[in-house]
Amino acid sequence: IDELIRERDILNKNMIKAAQSTEKQQNIVKLLEQDKKTLENEINGYRQEAQKQRKIIQQLEKERDRYINETSSLMQKARHRDNKDSSRV
Repeated sequence: IDELIRERDILNKNMIKAAQSTEKQQNIVKLLEQDKKTLENEINGYRQEAQKQRKIIQQLEKERDRYINETSSLMQKARHRDNKDSSRV
């Protein structure tokens, strides 16, 4: 009987250790899941910011092209006027 009691105590002790280990693992999994959600939210924020930046870049490139075309057109008009003025002299 003493041996059975001792074996029962050992089994109970092992069961408690296993339960504690399982609880620790569950807590770790919960923390990792929270970290994962946090990182996913950060990534989504960065994606949205990148999308905004791409739109701004596109707008700036369009504006740059418009100014280039406008400048080119004005330079051609100025050359045309200069040519007219030099031919009159």
